[in-house]
Amino acid sequence: MGNIYSTNYFVPFYHSDLKGDMAASAILNVALQVSGEQSAHLGRSEEWVMENYHYSWIVTEYEIDIKRLPKFLEEIVIETEAINYNKFFCYRDFRYKSKEGELLVNIHSTWVLMDSVSRKAGRVEEEIVKPYESEKINKIKRGHVFSKLENAKVKKYQIRYSDIDLNMHVNNSKYYEWAINPLGFDFLTHHRPKKIYIKYNHEILPGEQISSSVMLRDKISHHLINDNDAQIEIEWEKI
Repeated sequence: MGNIYSTNYFVPFYHSDLKGDMAASAILNVALQVSGEQSAHLGRSEEWVMENYHYSWIVTEYEIDIKRLPKFLEEIVIETEAINYNKFFCYRDFRYKSKEGELLVNIHSTWVLMDSVSRKAGRVEEEIVKPYESEKINKIKRGHVFSKLENAKVKKYQIRYSDIDLNMHVNNSKYYEWAINPLGFDFLTHHRPKKIYIKYNHEILPGEQISSSVMLRDKISHHLINDNDAQIEIEWEKI
C-alpha cells in the first residue's frame, strides 16, 4: 500500500457535457492535477523532479472503469495512490467517489519519467519515489491488447496552441477527444462510456497534424491516433 492522498472536488460547468455528466477527458485532467498535488505535498513536485533529475512525469496507459459518471455540481472525493513501481514504470490508481463513499470511477495508470533533453524514458530513482511509500516490484505489468482497425472512419485535426501542455507536447486528454468525435453527435448524445483503455505510444508535438481513425463494433469503439501514436478502446452503454 502506498500513501493515499484525498481531496474534495465540485464538478464545474466547464467539465460537464450536455448530459450533465463529467466528461471523461475532464476526469483525466483532474486526475493529473490531483497526482501533482500529492507530489507537491510529499516534496516531489514537478519542479523538484525537473531541477534534480531533468525528468518529467508522463502517462503511458490508462484503464478506466466507470460505474457512474460524476454529475454537474456534485461534490465528490478523489483519492490517488502510487501502488508500486519497477526500474522503468510506476503504477498509480485513482478513485472517484461520491460523498457517501460510492465508487464512481476507478483508474489504473502507468507512468514513466521522461528525460527533458533526450525525450526518452529514464530509470526510476529511489530518491524520487521513496516518499510515496509504494511497493517496489520486478514485474512489468502487461497492458491491454488492442484490436486492429478495419474499414475505419477517419477525421483529421490540426494541433492548436491550446492543445499543448507544460511538457511541450499534446495534453493526454486531447487524444480521447479526438478519438470520440468521429463517432458523431447522435451516438455520443445517446451513449456513455463504461470502460476505457488508452495507450500512448509516441508523444505528439506542436506543428503536427492528427488523423483520428475509428471502428465501431457492437458496443465497443476502437480508435487509432495517427499511425500508432495512441490506441484507445471504449465500451459504451446506451442511455
